[in-house]
Amino acid sequence: MEEKTQKAFDFAADLVKQLITLSTAIIALTVTFAKDIFAENGDCFSGWLVAAWITYFLSIIFGVWALMALTGTLDPPKNKSPSLSIQGGNCRLPTGLQILAFLMGIGLTITYAIKSL
Repeated sequence: MEEKTQKAFDFAADLVKQLITLSTAIIALTVTFAKDIFAENGDCFSGWLVAAWITYFLSIIFGVWALMALTGTLDPPKNKSPSLSIQGGNCRLPTGLQILAFLMGIGLTITYAIKSL
């Protein structure tokens, strides 16, 4: 495998792992302080935060799917000719969905923060 192709896979995997880590950390942080958050603001805005948690969780699921797709692309079945690229649909779809879910989660978290001020 070319060094350029190897770097592309490494960078793609690193991006996916970073988004998984950030999503997990944001969920952990907000869940840890959820009791305090809901006590101060009541339940009127809690739907925004729950929706954010769901989208972060979806981002984690799509990230695991993306890592599996990258692995599958690097080691295809024996009867298939390998086309090593991160640009294939099997990699782009889960990665795109992960990024979209993460950005939606950020947007929902910001919306919750603004509405609860």
